[in-house]
This record gives sequence, C-alpha cells and structure tokens, in this order.
Amino acid sequence: MKITLDLPDIPDVDQQYINEALVAVLYVQGKLSQSQACQILNLNRRAFEEMLPNYGFSILVDSVDNINIELSA
Repeated sequence: MKITLDLPDIPDVDQQYINEALVAVLYVQGKLSQSQACQILNLNRRAFEEMLPNYGFSILVDSVDNINIELSA
C-alpha cells in the first residue's frame, strides 16, 4: 500500500519521523506485529523497542492480541 500526504513544513518532522510514528501507532493498536513493524522500518527488534518511547509509547504494551499476532508471525 502506498499513501501520499501533503503536509506543510513542520519543524523537526521529516518522512522518517512520519513513517516511524505511523508504524508505532499501528503496532500499539495491534494492526501490525512487532516483526512486521521491524521489517517495514528496517530495524531490529531492540532498535524498534527503543524507538517507541520517542512517540509516546511504552515497550511494555503487549496485550493478549499482540502476543497472539507475534506468535503467528
């Protein structure tokens, strides 16, 4: 899927920031597994977990649904 957004120039916000923020939100909401998120962002698991707090999320957000997604990935 390809999505295009036209945003005004926002200080300290670039394409990488938008990509990471979107993937972080989708991960926390259970729409992506951690492995999928890592693959999209080309990060290893540790780097992804260290990135989450930059967007206001804890690495300790695993719910039963997220665990099941991870186990089936």
